[in-house]
Amino acid sequence: PISLFSSEEEYHQKRNLFQKICSNIQFYRFISKDYNIVNIHDNGLHWTTYLATRRPNMKTVWQINDLPSCFGVGVGSGKTVTRKDKICRRLYRYLAARVDAITVNVTKNKERVETCMGKNATVLYCGVDTNPELCKHSFGPAIKSEIRILSTGVFFPYRNYETLVCVIEKLCMEGYRARLDIIGSTDRCKEYADSVINLVHAKDMGEHIKVWGQVDENTYNTLYNSADVFAFVNIDQSWGLTVFEAMSAGIPTIVSNSVGAIELLHDGEDAIIVEPKDVIAISDAIKKLASDEAYYNKISDNAYIAVKEYSWEKLYSSKLVGMFRELMNHD
Repeated sequence: PISLFSSEEEYHQKRNLFQKICSNIQFYRFISKDYNIVNIHDNGLHWTTYLATRRPNMKTVWQINDLPSCFGVGVGSGKTVTRKDKICRRLYRYLAARVDAITVNVTKNKERVETCMGKNATVLYCGVDTNPELCKHSFGPAIKSEIRILSTGVFFPYRNYETLVCVIEKLCMEGYRARLDIIGSTDRCKEYADSVINLVHAKDMGEHIKVWGQVDENTYNTLYNSADVFAFVNIDQSWGLTVFEAMSAGIPTIVSNSVGAIELLHDGEDAIIVEPKDVIAISDAIKKLASDEAYYNKISDNAYIAVKEYSWEKLYSSKLVGMFRELMNHD
């Protein structure tokens, strides 16, 4: 009953925690004792991770794409460390010591796992799912009249959309006709979404910037196919799969140097890499793409070609299977 808790919020928090523990135990029981390997993804299944490590004949491979927020690194940086965080850190270190292998999606997460958990990790890059509904881009007459920039991602502060708002303002002040479309749910962090929308209104940029929120597939494809440039200037983004989706359509992509995806990119060849908050560098990159047809088409063509090599089989699946075989051969 709610009366046993200090507030209704506490009641729901404890209830959700209890349900999560029960679901993890139920999931663990589903795992047959005949399985040789369990591959656990991300940090939300730590109870299952613990229970899996209790089975002596079962190998466990733990894939961590983002470190748990309790460590205060990556997207979780800047948070106040609580007593609960310290307890969780000890739990994760305990689990890390007992799993057979940890995989991560970028080198910086490998370094963080080694620093925060004291465990070596193997980098397995993510593959790319291409979208057949997206058209191959090339420099066209439309870009001479209006530069159309697209950015996507659920609204969180590390998306750094406010910098793109300032970029559009700068371009317009310099006489360019520029438009920014942002796709991404605004429900997960309404405070941040509202701050970006308010900034657009405060700078009187409503005519040039539209926050679409979450859109249907047809609208999504239409916005991609009408974009001249894709901008992904997130701060400390672990990977950035949407970068490669844009590249697969040949859209010249501007990516911040704190996005994990740059480990596979080449600045000035198949993408343009910038500091995430450097408004001048980002706007200069857009202006160069808009004015130099040969440069635009070089970035577009190289991106389109490069992504064809980033299949799931080549970057991820074959290497993970190899890891499984190696673990089994150790016995």
